[in-house]
Amino acid sequence: MAEESKLGRLLNIVHVNVTDAERSIEYYRRFGFEVMHVFSDRADDAGRADVSYTPKARGAVMSLGNDPRASCKIELPQSLEPPATAKSPQQPGQAGVGRIAIRTKNLLAYVAKLAELGITPTLVPQEIDMVGAHRYALYRDPDGVLLELIEF
Repeated sequence: MAEESKLGRLLNIVHVNVTDAERSIEYYRRFGFEVMHVFSDRADDAGRADVSYTPKARGAVMSLGNDPRASCKIELPQSLEPPATAKSPQQPGQAGVGRIAIRTKNLLAYVAKLAELGITPTLVPQEIDMVGAHRYALYRDPDGVLLELIEF
């Protein structure tokens, strides 16, 4: 088993389907993510650097950190054909991705900055003592995906 664990070294991209790419990109920007690559449904964008022409979708790959190979990325595509549809927020015990966690060294400062940007937590910071973590807070993105900020 130890030998197998050397094959995968880092979670690279989390793919989250969205119903409104522009709204989601703006939301994740406020969390500190930066656009690395754009998926455009406009034919005149074909051939532009850092843009893929995708006639049936639009969106972006965003990065939290600036190392293109080692930073955490989130892919936010909006399907145009068929059109993206909203779903109910994930329920406890339901199969699928339950949450996306972002590690921070200063949770209270991060939460305060988000509040300045108009984003309020679903669950205010809570104290914990688990595997080196000290506290966490929960948010929901515009499509109901649960985001956890966790302080180590």
